[in-house]
Amino acid sequence: MTILIGKTRRITIDELATFSNILDDLKLEYIESNDIPETEDDYDATSALSSLPSSTSPDALSTSETLASLALIALVIAQNRVVSDCIATATLSKRIVALANAMKESNNTKALPSDPLSYAQTLSTIISTPLLPPSATTAPSYLKRALSLSIGALSASAARSYSKAADAIAILSAERFSVDVNEWYGEAKFDIMRPHRGCMDSASKIRTALQGSKFAISQSKKGNAAAASSEEEVSEAVKATRMVPQYHGPSKDMIHSNCATLELEMNCSEWNDGVELDDTIACLALQSILNGAVSLLDGSKSRSSTSSGEEGEVQSTVVSDLFSLSQLLSTTVSELKVVLEEEAKIGLNFITAEIEKETIEAKKKEEEKRKRAEAHAAKAGGGDAKADKDEFAGKSEAQIAKILKKRAEKEAKAAAKKAKKGGGTTAGAAGEVIITASSIFGVGTSLISAKLTTNPSLTPDTVSDLTSILENLLSGGIQRKPKIAKGTRDYLPDQMAIRDKAFQIIRRVFKSHGAVEIDTPVFELKDTLTGKYGEDSKLIYDLADQGGELLALRYDLTVPFARFLALNAVGNIKRFHIGKVYRRDQPQLSKGRYREFYQCDFDIAGVYGRMVPDSECVSVACDILDALPIGEFGIKLNHRRLLDAILDICGVPADKFRTICSAVDKLDKEPWSEVKREMVEDKGLESEVADKIGAFVVKKGEPWTLYNELMGNGDASKCAFGTHAGANEAMEDLRILFEYLEAMDKLKFISFDLSLARGLDYYTGVIYEAVCMSGNTQVGSIGGGGRYDNLVSMFQEAGKVTPCVGVSVGIERVFTLMEARLREEQGTIKQPNVNVLVASVGANMMVERMKLARILWDANISAEFSQQDNPKLKYELSNALERAIPFMVIVGEDEAKEGKCKVKDLAAKTEETVTREDLVKVLRSKGVVPVGCEFAAELLANED
Repeated sequence: MTILIGKTRRITIDELATFSNILDDLKLEYIESNDIPETEDDYDATSALSSLPSSTSPDALSTSETLASLALIALVIAQNRVVSDCIATATLSKRIVALANAMKESNNTKALPSDPLSYAQTLSTIISTPLLPPSATTAPSYLKRALSLSIGALSASAARSYSKAADAIAILSAERFSVDVNEWYGEAKFDIMRPHRGCMDSASKIRTALQGSKFAISQSKKGNAAAASSEEEVSEAVKATRMVPQYHGPSKDMIHSNCATLELEMNCSEWNDGVELDDTIACLALQSILNGAVSLLDGSKSRSSTSSGEEGEVQSTVVSDLFSLSQLLSTTVSELKVVLEEEAKIGLNFITAEIEKETIEAKKKEEEKRKRAEAHAAKAGGGDAKADKDEFAGKSEAQIAKILKKRAEKEAKAAAKKAKKGGGTTAGAAGEVIITASSIFGVGTSLISAKLTTNPSLTPDTVSDLTSILENLLSGGIQRKPKIAKGTRDYLPDQMAIRDKAFQIIRRVFKSHGAVEIDTPVFELKDTLTGKYGEDSKLIYDLADQGGELLALRYDLTVPFARFLALNAVGNIKRFHIGKVYRRDQPQLSKGRYREFYQCDFDIAGVYGRMVPDSECVSVACDILDALPIGEFGIKLNHRRLLDAILDICGVPADKFRTICSAVDKLDKEPWSEVKREMVEDKGLESEVADKIGAFVVKKGEPWTLYNELMGNGDASKCAFGTHAGANEAMEDLRILFEYLEAMDKLKFISFDLSLARGLDYYTGVIYEAVCMSGNTQVGSIGGGGRYDNLVSMFQEAGKVTPCVGVSVGIERVFTLMEARLREEQGTIKQPNVNVLVASVGANMMVERMKLARILWDANISAEFSQQDNPKLKYELSNALERAIPFMVIVGEDEAKEGKCKVKDLAAKTEETVTREDLVKVLRSKGVVPVGCEFAAELLANED
């Protein structure tokens, strides 16, 4: 295998680390650029190696660092930016590549100087090409940067590697200090109470690996005091062991994410030979990796009871020089390796000692058991021979042989079962008692200790094996119960049938209003989403930074639609969009609140008559909720500009409008006293101002009644808003809207509610929210929307405005209501997934069942047949009744010969014989409709 060096080529940290291993076969290969003419070169790299100093020299790099630096410098030069002459660029790159490969081929342990200037001078001599002027007193900036990055990248790669092994080694310490796995690493502590991703990952690995341990359990269950040593001696070590997830989780995340940043920096080069590339990004990445490595180092030292404060101890300090930072990281990572190996050694010694102790105890128990058996036999008189003789008295030789055979099979089965569970006390040669690690330690501990016993040094292979052990334990099987991500759920077939019905209803309403469907990516640029959701922006799911664009999962479908409008010149559009969105909220599954859920959006964008699009969006919401089987519902409605006017009239500073709105929006969940407390104590509002707001926002009721009350019942002097222009303009919008909704017979569903605020920052006009009004299942809002005239302009050129208004239905909450209603009415949510079950009587009738199924499928009738070879009819009938399938089509040998079959109506309990040609006609006459035509059939039936 080779790493390609050339213009526009890249190299990863893993590739650089692998190449720097003198024993690995990975080589460099220079790729000629099309714009550089090929040249002949008689450079002999093998001969040039003789002038290199030994890697044991105190002023030399290690062999690995030398190889890594040569690869990176060759890559930088090959970009054709740091050397102005393109032919010289090719010559330099090819010679450095040849030198590095020659070192690998000869397993040469020589190295270049660690000082950048000496490095440049020595390399110039070896490749017979000057890298700097003879009188130069400093190394070229690109060379010093590449040298620093190569050393830093190797150390970062090692830190990332050791961070993966750290959990495995800490597991041995958890066994050694008898840390209670449930108390310190339990799901309640991390997955629920402290759900940091890295901490959860480390805790999960430790929990899984310690399953079955006799040591890492509650001390009350063990029935003894704490660990072997006194509390004074082990308190810091025990504390560090208990805090492993807190040490390792953030450290691993920090190291891994900054390795990605460092890898990107490795592949960046100067714009030209006169520009020095800034080191700030690389320094920040290396500093973060150093901090993570120091945290891992401190934790391992504490667990190993290594005294702190020693001379030369590494501290996490801020270093601004890239070269010095690389050297410091290299020193820290080297020490981390030594300390982790020491911790592993201590853990292995503990495991060995405990196994020996358990073996002695087991032998003692076996000996006592043997003596008791001998004493019992002697007391019975006649010994074993007499006992055996009495046991088999009166039995024939064949009977005795049969009994002994069954006993042997039973003992073999028990032994196999014991071995499958992971061993335990077993018998060796001549009955010798042997204790295995898996019998007293966690299942992962035994695997980790076995690997480290074979190779206690943290070589790349060992680290890879330790990582694989933990990943395999977590991947499933008997070692770990599978788990679904928090805030998500699986949907069973019966549940999916309900969801499908809901989607069909919603999609049908959207299309009946003339909307067209669009789709957008499930993730967007992070900048597209941030700043659009007010206080809810913290709930956006950010995707991991992998060195490219910063991305996030979409929070809703509205902001992506605004970006869609700005990017695509679609003009006026009435669109719908059904897709998944993601929110890092605290889920409440019983109330239909998830972190991953579908939204069904309907939006009208463009310039239309005043309040016409708004009224249609509210009408769409009413049509959908009225068509869905969820019971009674209501739609709360308000105007964002009216709410702003109320706050202005009451004396709220303009910069507090949004935060006070978010407090007002909680009135449907909390009493006014609590909302007022939040306004005054948390938001800094004066108590008198809050009381004025309260006089308004508690008002709600029938639209025209509240409208007339607020407008003074025709008396302008009694208007609640006086002459406030913004309030009166918003009230005129509402008057027009109420007229339009009344014309469409939808005003009966509306409640005018001044407390409705809708927390999203982008709303500018009418806002509305749908809620369920009946039943015992409380799910909160089941839909909502409003006008957002300025959102699209955030993505457009200055001065351009695209008015928009829309509504969104939360399908997950609707589904929760539909499921609850179905269970209440029918006691179950089971629904038949097919209309016809094709069955047969007699043997070898599979082909006949297939022929009948094909006839039904061709007619677009849902049907299925048993895929068993010769199913019995009584089981087929039972299957159809259990699944509530309404019809069966049955064929026997006689019917097959005559081209006929029987149609059985399970509800009416009737049966008739029909020809195959008439089968579809007969089923349709009984009410079976083609797939997808159920709604049309239901509509026609209602008209009749």
